[in-house]
Amino acid sequence: MLNMQTKRVKATFFTGVFSAWLMMSVTVNASDLVLTSEQYQTLGLQVAEAKKVQQFPSMSFPAQAMFHPGAIQTLSSPLSGRVSKLNVIHGAVHKGQVIAEIESPELLGLQSQLLAVMLDLEVAQDELKRIEQLRKSGSASLKKWQQAQAEVTKLKAEKKQQMNALQLVGMSRQSVKKLMSSQTIQSAILQMVSPVDGQIFDLNVRLGERIMDNHPLFSLGKTQSVLFVVRVPVALANQLKIGDKAKIKQVGLAKVEFIDPEVDSMTQMVDVHVQVDNQDNRIRLGQRFQIQFLMMSKRHQAQNVYQIPSNAISQFDGKTVVFVKAKDGIQPKEILVMNITDNQLYFSFQSPDEAKVDVFVKGSTAIKSAFEAAENGDEA
Repeated sequence: MLNMQTKRVKATFFTGVFSAWLMMSVTVNASDLVLTSEQYQTLGLQVAEAKKVQQFPSMSFPAQAMFHPGAIQTLSSPLSGRVSKLNVIHGAVHKGQVIAEIESPELLGLQSQLLAVMLDLEVAQDELKRIEQLRKSGSASLKKWQQAQAEVTKLKAEKKQQMNALQLVGMSRQSVKKLMSSQTIQSAILQMVSPVDGQIFDLNVRLGERIMDNHPLFSLGKTQSVLFVVRVPVALANQLKIGDKAKIKQVGLAKVEFIDPEVDSMTQMVDVHVQVDNQDNRIRLGQRFQIQFLMMSKRHQAQNVYQIPSNAISQFDGKTVVFVKAKDGIQPKEILVMNITDNQLYFSFQSPDEAKVDVFVKGSTAIKSAFEAAENGDEA
């Protein structure tokens, strides 16, 4: 403990930069160190106001990029046939790009069904017109007209159904229109088109292979939305919530999407998923980055959390402290270190803090030496 009586002491200070010893007289009044303006300048002391922060970064953790589970889809063949072309077998693809082609007799069958329905519809419409003419002369009953009208309505629905079936299996709208206008069966080649910008993986077919309908061809993952998987201690996981922000070096801000409710029994770590916008595809799957979670101050600490340059921290009397400018001089105040990163110290005070805190950010070693000299009782 510091001597509670006023002392005059001779203290020796090491300048560090110039390797010179500086002798001066200092005053310790109660727990405050009192220096003159000249001594402030000689020691090069600098003061900065500690900034209150609403959030502070956690320690850094390694994180690895992976596909977002909601952005992975498996493309399967809607019809049976033979794989006639593989344009892309791995890597990036663009929306609308033809990835593979399948030669399918079933595609010819679907086209024939549409043409048959169109022919039946044409006949039914002619019959409806004939019955309508007969009704005007009283030669056809209402029942016959209703039956003819129902047949036309049914065939129109079948025509629309057949058109949709062709488009669902991958035939383009333009090809379907050409089929209907020309009433000539188009190609038997079914083109498998990428529905999104993404990346192909897990190719499950070979060129020339005969496949059945619903046979998985490959998996496709959207790379615009990437998840980072990071393993954190249980204590930190308990402080996080869905939607919390994180900072990834060289990437930017991200958002906590999932916190695993289970703990790894061996490591006592918890998997946390962080979602990142990857519209420019700058992040590659499997790539590793360092991530820091932005902890909310009020959620985790009763006291305020402050930010100050990290060279303000000191060890004094067996405690971690910063030296604070008080009304009557300089005081060491014990702190709880939240994190030290990018040359910044994030901390809270062990004792109740004040509205405004001025901390010595330069010369703390000299201040510590003065306190220790006074404590040793070296009388002037």
